[in-house]
Amino acid sequence: MASIRSSKAKPIRKKKPSAPITPDAVPQLDSLPSISTAVVFSFLKDTRGALTWAAHDLAKALKLSEQDANKILTLLQLQGYVHQNSDSQQWLTTASGEIVSGSTLPRLSRESVEQTVATLADRIAAINRDPKAEFKIIKAVAFGDFLSDHAKVQAADVGIELHSRNPAGAHDQTSEPAFLKQLAPKSRFLHMRPYEKWMAERPHRSLLIPT
Repeated sequence: MASIRSSKAKPIRKKKPSAPITPDAVPQLDSLPSISTAVVFSFLKDTRGALTWAAHDLAKALKLSEQDANKILTLLQLQGYVHQNSDSQQWLTTASGEIVSGSTLPRLSRESVEQTVATLADRIAAINRDPKAEFKIIKAVAFGDFLSDHAKVQAADVGIELHSRNPAGAHDQTSEPAFLKQLAPKSRFLHMRPYEKWMAERPHRSLLIPT
């Protein structure tokens, strides 16, 4: 059965709709596209700087047909995460949608975030060239509203997957978080997190420089 799914995120639960929806308009669970809840919420996070947006924006970001995008929007509306303007085809993200997506007010300059992301890519390349480094970075993607043309944006989300250079040897489980902290010291321009497959299924920038 196809549904909005995620291995880590909690499944979406139905809430009171923000606008009247007829029974015929509610998509059946078996008709929903199979897509991660996390990637849907990442789209909502990116809309924080926009007053309104359209179904085709969701379809383009998540690589869906507009028909499937509309099904997801109906479900999100039932949960109170989005609201459709009654006199147009435009949508807006509600306060509940902003909270569940983890968005913040876009206050950072896009140029500063871009520069920080580029610096991180250079650091990743240097580590991958260093045979003495404990880990090799095998996947690294950056995504978020900094990929838009907005002047003010949120911190870039960065997904990182590590591979131990000595898989046969034992290492402390806390070494990976420590390594990531060394890779990107605390910065208001970056939000580091473990890599997940859905991150590469939405608009993103690879931080792995070909060698």
